[in-house]
Amino acid sequence: MVNPDKGHIGYTRRMKHRQFTLSEAEIRAIEARERTTREALELRRLQGVRLYGSGMLMQTVEQLTGAVRRTVADWVKAYQKTGLDGLKPGWKGGNHRTLSLDQRSEFRQRLQTMTPDQALTGHDSLVTDRFWGIETVAAAVERWYGVRYRSRESYRVLLLEAGFSFQQAEGIYRSRPSEAVIADFEADAEKK
Repeated sequence: MVNPDKGHIGYTRRMKHRQFTLSEAEIRAIEARERTTREALELRRLQGVRLYGSGMLMQTVEQLTGAVRRTVADWVKAYQKTGLDGLKPGWKGGNHRTLSLDQRSEFRQRLQTMTPDQALTGHDSLVTDRFWGIETVAAAVERWYGVRYRSRESYRVLLLEAGFSFQQAEGIYRSRPSEAVIADFEADAEKK
């Protein structure tokens, strides 16, 4: 692999002071992982470490990967500490505090056998209703299991799992008055 930064003045001097360089075997291993990964974040990290470890200027690595200097340095440290596995994305998304399968099953049964006003008695701050909605499901999950999801979508999923459907209000009044009501209104308006 030809390094475009090698033509720059001071390349040799910078390479003497660079503390991180990759061997040819390490570069080949990173390139092999780049070809097999399906994670965009992992690919970006692999490329950043490979480019920087091959002697490319940090400024060039930043431009190619879209990452800032500190982020590239963090990738390098992770690679030095745990190898290729250190470049895998560790964040799995979502909320780490979730309901277990048993809790979800119990929750479904509770939703199907209770109304919100039965389940949330004494919950003065929440206006309860005969029907389950996002707010009442959120209150029930927190009250019964001590879990609070970050996303409203998580509560929608719980409703769907319990066999409920939900409708969102459109905020548009769609009822049209009868022709007789419109004619009377127009007649009154003309008199005035």
